[in-house]
Amino acid sequence: MWRVLYTGQRPHHENIALDRIMLDLMSEKRIPPTIRFLQFKPECVLVGFHQAVEQEVRLEYVQREGIGVGRRITGGGAIYFDETQIGWEVIASTEHLGNLSYEELTKKICTGAARGLQRLGIRAEFRPRNDIEVDGKKISGTGGVFEGKAFLYQGTVLMDFSVERMLKSLQIPVEKLTSKGIKAAEDRVEWVKRALGYMPDREEVFRALLEGFREELGIEARWGELTKEELELLQRQKDYYRSDEWVYHVKKAPSDSEMLFGIYRCPGGTFRVSAKVDLKSRLLQQVIVNGDFFVKPQRLLYDLEAYLKHTPLADIERRIKEFFQGRDWEGLNLTVDDFVEAVLFPLRKVEGLDIGIEKKRLNNIIASIGGGLLENLQKAKGMLLPYCAKPRWCDYRHLDDCGECGGCTVGDAYRLAYQKGMIPITITSFELLRDTLLWCAQMGYTYVGHCCYEFYEKRYEIFRRASEDGARGVLFDIVGTTCYSLGVEEEERAYHGEFTVELDLIRDDLYKSLSLKEDVQEQVHRSDRSFDFSPFLMDFIPNYYKKPKAVPTPQEDRTRTSMREEVFVGEATLGEKVVSYQEALKTLAKWIRGAERPTVVIGPLLFWDFGEKELQEKARVLREFIEKVERFNVKVLPDYRPKLKKYDPYVEMDPPNPHHAVLHGKHDLTILVGVHCYRTDFVIRLLRKHTETKVVTLCGLYGHPTSHLSTSFTDAEKLEDLIKLL
Repeated sequence: MWRVLYTGQRPHHENIALDRIMLDLMSEKRIPPTIRFLQFKPECVLVGFHQAVEQEVRLEYVQREGIGVGRRITGGGAIYFDETQIGWEVIASTEHLGNLSYEELTKKICTGAARGLQRLGIRAEFRPRNDIEVDGKKISGTGGVFEGKAFLYQGTVLMDFSVERMLKSLQIPVEKLTSKGIKAAEDRVEWVKRALGYMPDREEVFRALLEGFREELGIEARWGELTKEELELLQRQKDYYRSDEWVYHVKKAPSDSEMLFGIYRCPGGTFRVSAKVDLKSRLLQQVIVNGDFFVKPQRLLYDLEAYLKHTPLADIERRIKEFFQGRDWEGLNLTVDDFVEAVLFPLRKVEGLDIGIEKKRLNNIIASIGGGLLENLQKAKGMLLPYCAKPRWCDYRHLDDCGECGGCTVGDAYRLAYQKGMIPITITSFELLRDTLLWCAQMGYTYVGHCCYEFYEKRYEIFRRASEDGARGVLFDIVGTTCYSLGVEEEERAYHGEFTVELDLIRDDLYKSLSLKEDVQEQVHRSDRSFDFSPFLMDFIPNYYKKPKAVPTPQEDRTRTSMREEVFVGEATLGEKVVSYQEALKTLAKWIRGAERPTVVIGPLLFWDFGEKELQEKARVLREFIEKVERFNVKVLPDYRPKLKKYDPYVEMDPPNPHHAVLHGKHDLTILVGVHCYRTDFVIRLLRKHTETKVVTLCGLYGHPTSHLSTSFTDAEKLEDLIKLL
């Protein structure tokens, strides 16, 4: 017979003390198998057993708000508990449930909790590795810990939820703290009150969960109380579980010149590894492994850290595999190779000594992704540079090109890249980074990139996926105050390409790292192109607009042809359907005739005259098209510099916020023509997210299937065909 408990609303340290007490007593078979329901009062944040508090919790915020900070006895990530949330736990021996593996046990218990929520009318399902979801939204996170054959497996039920308070309490990327970020986070999470439309009694939830566990686990259970022994142990031990000795027992590694840092993620969780190395003898003196993963036994990491002490770096992989060989352990979605890669990740930086990087500057190397440092540097073909390292006054700041004027370290990097036969690209947005990494993978290129540690951690997945697709790389840190350290507003501005602080590349380290590559005999230099306003479109120039020194040229799209090829599905697309361009143009003509406020957005490829006959002819016909319709609102997008609200949305689009102009004019049809492909994808996404307008792209290359209608390889002749249909 199983025991069922509700231990009431307790402070976090009492609940954690009870977890430890009940697991210990279960391992000694001194209590029956138990299902426990619990709540927290006051609200709190709890970090996983292997996590460092300073890395997971915004301590300044929680201390100011009176939110408790504690440490669970289970693994996993940091979580926030308000006073409405319900915790559930299964404390038993594996023998009670048929000696299941960790993974099997996780599935069975989570399925039981999901069945309970289904009884309330919530469409809950188990989602590997350890979540319970409702229509793709997380409603419960779970995790467990073993003590011999005894285990404690726990989860949450979100009843009524403050996403904003959770995001502010935990070290969540700052961009999610904006109103849009909070809305996005809410869209990924579900809670009982929202799912049902009302708040059920907690007893109703308890009964439903209990029936779900009974059904799935095949058990009989009845309500009971804590034993006298449990209560006595609670009084004796509860203070320890709110002490610094317990809460902070996992320390963030000290930052000194010999301590190397690395972040590694895999399906089983995130590893944060710090390694102290004797650089002279290439000997690992100490390694500290933190993270949000689940392993059994709990002391596995401590034993591994001890086993690796004083190991030559060349022997690390062998020693880790030797440690796990024949050892009885389990990890949820973890393999031995994950531990190998996690520990080796920071150690690869040591190779920097061989190219002259000082030991105090090794952590300027953020990561060597997909292979060894020296090997990746020797093969490097692409050089990715951050726009925020260009001066604010530079007209090239928001272009992927550079004028090489000598005014910043980015120009130095461009010249070095050409000297070494590399392809330099300034990354002006997350979308461009994604496309560039895809291009590197398709071409089999290795890259050298520059960003801050915070950006790397937040965008880890995109670098990892690119590596799996074939794009290896080396990332270097940048110098200066990053957007992440300036708070919510600046990080939000950076996300939209509006960050105005200037940073610097670490020039000396870059030069030393590329000393491995030989100079090319014929250096490639950028050729300045003359440009002026297109004579066919001059009357659409805003009266406040000043001609910049540089604008995006046609070459910027053509150098990315390989990135765009994968989206090509045919002459045209209409929704998800591939059609002929004639059918697409007939549909567009119908849309134009039926639109109340149709709009044409003219991009740099046509707004400017680059002396190319094909583009000049297309601009001429575009003017005829505008005059034919007469009702068109014309918006220009002459360059991609953020306008910072200093523009007229009646005549111009702000590149980071293209939807503002559409909303301002209440446009129901928006036709993009002459906008670079990498920028068009960004515009489409924002227009479809924030407006009801139909989006049409008359693309000069491979088209944009994410728009409502798109034609590919749209030249002057196709525009003339459209005019004939009007």
